[in-house]
Amino acid sequence: MKKYNIFWILLSIYLLNPSVVFSRINEGYLLVKNDFCQIWWVENTYKVFRDSPVPKRKRAIELRSAKNESEGFQLVLNPASEMEDVTITVSDFKNRSGNVIPAKNVTIRNIAYVHVTKPSGIRHRAGWYPDPLPLYQGAFQVEGGGNTAVWFSVKTPADAVEGLYSATIQIAAQGYRATIPVALTVWNFVLPDTPYMRSSFGLNESMIRDYHRMENADELEKQIDWYYRSFKHYRISPAEVFGSITKTVTGNGWTGGTYDPDTLYEGRYSYQITNNSIYSDVSGTPVSLVEIVSGKPYFVKWMAKNSNDGQSYYVTIKSYTADKKPIDWQLQGKIYPGNRVWHADSLFLDPVNPVIVDDILMYRPIPENASYIDVRFYPCIPGKNGNVPNTIWLDNVQVIDMQDGKNLLPEGDFEQDIRLLDVTLDFSAFDKTAKKYFDEYGFNGFSISLPELCPGPFVGRKTGWFHGFVNGTPEYKKLMTLYLKGLQDHLEINGWLGKEYLYWIDEPKQEDYGFVREGMKTIHEAAPQLKRFITENNPGPEIMDVTDIGCPVLAKLDLQKSRKWIDEGREMWTYLMCWPKAPHNNLFIDSDAINLRMWLWMSYRYRLKGILVWSSNFWNESDCSPAGIWQNPWEDPMAYNDVPLPRGSSCEFGNGDGRFFYPPRRDPNKDKSKCICEPIPSLRLEILREGLEDYDYMILLEKAIERGGTNRQDWVERAKKALSFGSELFVSEQEYSKDHRVLMKKREELGELLHRYYSDTRRFPIP
Repeated sequence: MKKYNIFWILLSIYLLNPSVVFSRINEGYLLVKNDFCQIWWVENTYKVFRDSPVPKRKRAIELRSAKNESEGFQLVLNPASEMEDVTITVSDFKNRSGNVIPAKNVTIRNIAYVHVTKPSGIRHRAGWYPDPLPLYQGAFQVEGGGNTAVWFSVKTPADAVEGLYSATIQIAAQGYRATIPVALTVWNFVLPDTPYMRSSFGLNESMIRDYHRMENADELEKQIDWYYRSFKHYRISPAEVFGSITKTVTGNGWTGGTYDPDTLYEGRYSYQITNNSIYSDVSGTPVSLVEIVSGKPYFVKWMAKNSNDGQSYYVTIKSYTADKKPIDWQLQGKIYPGNRVWHADSLFLDPVNPVIVDDILMYRPIPENASYIDVRFYPCIPGKNGNVPNTIWLDNVQVIDMQDGKNLLPEGDFEQDIRLLDVTLDFSAFDKTAKKYFDEYGFNGFSISLPELCPGPFVGRKTGWFHGFVNGTPEYKKLMTLYLKGLQDHLEINGWLGKEYLYWIDEPKQEDYGFVREGMKTIHEAAPQLKRFITENNPGPEIMDVTDIGCPVLAKLDLQKSRKWIDEGREMWTYLMCWPKAPHNNLFIDSDAINLRMWLWMSYRYRLKGILVWSSNFWNESDCSPAGIWQNPWEDPMAYNDVPLPRGSSCEFGNGDGRFFYPPRRDPNKDKSKCICEPIPSLRLEILREGLEDYDYMILLEKAIERGGTNRQDWVERAKKALSFGSELFVSEQEYSKDHRVLMKKREELGELLHRYYSDTRRFPIP
């Protein structure tokens, strides 16, 4: 009896909780019904399944849109038997005064389905889900006995005349025709070209190169621009723009290692060279070649220390001609045993005798046509079979002319002259794209990574590393100041300052907080106007207080602390990713359609200014796929990742995680043809844009309230009440309405209030 009661209690909870499984609310409106075909429609924040019931209630297609907004619907065909050669055409939208919104402003997309065989989480479920939205390009086939949905999106021009417009949709097939009227009400206000909500969506260039079969940099740039245009259409900004900032450091004597202030032989620095990978051949060498005279004897000597006793390191001498071209097929060198204690090592460059070991000539003297040499130190013996990771430290490296005793390598003492250090910044590649994507496309944010704040090859305390100098040294501070101040000034001159966010570390763990604070302090001291950014996904004491923009995962947003930080002038964003699953708001294919749109309503309520998703085209994880095989998201929508598993393993991030676009080919492994083409968006991306436009409504209304004045007090009170939405939409990011009709009713209320405001106050400029 006890087991029986528990069973029914648990079953009741499971069935009654709408967040336990995907909510399939019966929605939509019947347009045409006869023995041959039923046609119905539904708004866009809804997923039409192949077996969704045909609605019985009737209502004509009625849209309401601001100017410069995309608004749409789904048209669903449910024929009794197969329909062949189905075509769709749309007329212009016209009003009674003769104003026209051209048919070219209507985008038609077929709705494709992906088969979820591995649900994203325990509360998700398997099945066929609508998600890819390939562009309608002509006649298609409709199967009988189920739904085939088509996606329509109408872009109302910014200069459209307000009022009621009408158009017709013609559906034709063999032996069948239907005419569907569409009404569009254009409200008298305009959405801004640049959305109020900032965003950061990753775009993986290597995935585009591979899946689009790009053969060169020009083709890749053209295809990336296609994606950027799609980003503009969907009102999101890419995390990074195509075109980098080149930093050139001059005035330092060595390259490949680190000036180490902690492990000393004498003076301020030794030189540390670390090889952390068994697959790389790291080396340290002077920046400038050493000038020599062929035929003279030279003696190279140095002090050395090893991280591992008995671990060998390698020293080579390579020769160059008078015009500094390398002399190939002749490399002098020697292997040295390592020692964890400072000790002297040397290499004699014999001008006459070659070095022979076991009757094999290992290397000859410096060639007669040599005018320069370089000295190179390898922590490991370079080779294709890999090495055990190792670190060496050097000091007092000298190249001695044995005839006059002169040291030809004075910078071998590693006592850097800070006055010689300089950083040259080349913005030409960055500016080329920045002018296009910030000024023309209206992207409102871009990420700047700062590898100079990360440890790099330095082995020691965890700290920043810039071209051989570590944080805490005067050289590092000078280089960082020159770079960051130069970046800040350049952005300010071009009107881009404030769009940047310095996203240099991702989801730091609590043990890294001290390191993060050090990095944030470095940025602020060098360039206080640059916006610092951090993501946070760990329990415990958050560190948003050291950044200008804080971005926790939505489920970890602390409302009390975020309100405090926002009141202090900081900006707060949130992000969605592979975790957590339902009942939390998420971005998965096998989740409720309303999720991504509701994310923006939550963002407004919580006073958030930005959203982030780590990738928009993560189509393949090479370490999870079999050799030579690419994952096909059209057939398997699950996003796999090998973190933190060994190569060949995979963990499941969730269906559609990191994917808002689909590859251009249905079978990327068989179809290897090149494709420079418009990207294929997802249904989820369309719904996200609806939310971004909703957010614009809210900010426009908020700004209108600020200018409302006492003579519009009734309107002001209604507007404030409309923006103070509550539990009818959501209680938290886990408890929210799955019925988009509730949200659409609230959107219509906002739209009507804005329409009334701008109709009554034409003299006010659009904010």
